[in-house]
Amino acid sequence: MGTFIGHISPGLAFLSFGVLYAFKYSLMVLRGEEIQLVSRSRPRGFRGCLKRIPAEGVMKIVYGTLAVMAEFFYPPGVYKLVIYNKEKPDYPFIHPNEWQHVTMYSYFALSGWMDIISQACLPRRLFLLESIAITLAFYIEALLLYSHMHGKERVENSVHTLLLLACFLVCLILTAEIWRPNDHVLWFTKTCLVMTQGTWLLHAAFILYRPFTGKAWKSDDMANLMFVTNFFCWHVALNIILLVVIFSLTALWYRRCDHAFQEAKRKVSLHLKSADGTGLPSEYTKLQPDEEETQLLQECDF
Repeated sequence: MGTFIGHISPGLAFLSFGVLYAFKYSLMVLRGEEIQLVSRSRPRGFRGCLKRIPAEGVMKIVYGTLAVMAEFFYPPGVYKLVIYNKEKPDYPFIHPNEWQHVTMYSYFALSGWMDIISQACLPRRLFLLESIAITLAFYIEALLLYSHMHGKERVENSVHTLLLLACFLVCLILTAEIWRPNDHVLWFTKTCLVMTQGTWLLHAAFILYRPFTGKAWKSDDMANLMFVTNFFCWHVALNIILLVVIFSLTALWYRRCDHAFQEAKRKVSLHLKSADGTGLPSEYTKLQPDEEETQLLQECDF
């Protein structure tokens, strides 16, 4: 993570999770849905299990596993899967930054596995298990970020302190969600903060490693430190706007789809009522209203 690509990759990961949350929660609010803390009993079987695998869980596992591999073996030819240096008599620890990053990524990957086990493998979903796993992952991230700032330049410390602030706020929200899992304010606040973590990491990569001016930011210049904070505040505002845009687009899509569904339902009802005397094709007489509704719902499902 202590490189340009090391900030870009987790930034894209957090941003993608934030966007996923934005669409997911927007649709749930529009549909009036709530999170089922303990789902009803579900049929077992391999095929049924595959259909229930959550995209969020798969993303956590893929991102986390790839990030761990990159820390140890990227660029090609590098091998950092060692904790201490055997060649020195006092056996000092080596690659501490990489091991901290690996620890953080592993907890997020573990959270992904908990999502899949809960939603796809167990006979009943255990939402509490999923909540505790992701909450723990963010607390671990906050703890590692705090210890990651020792011995760094002031600009870099300022960048990571603001990232730590966003992460800690997510931790508090996730903790509150354990007791209030269907609070819409918590949903969208968490979404905005996760997206802010993502965009801020992307910006941090350019501040620390590839500044647009071509010159490194000077830590002894107070204006630089002040503008780092300014930029973070702007990120919060921009992500709020992005969240509003995503909700608006989701609402437009949902209303259009719902209108199309109601119109198709009305037409099918009219066809079924007049099927006996109009010579309509046989498929109209065989198709039941509930089957048509099911087909339309599947087509409009997000």
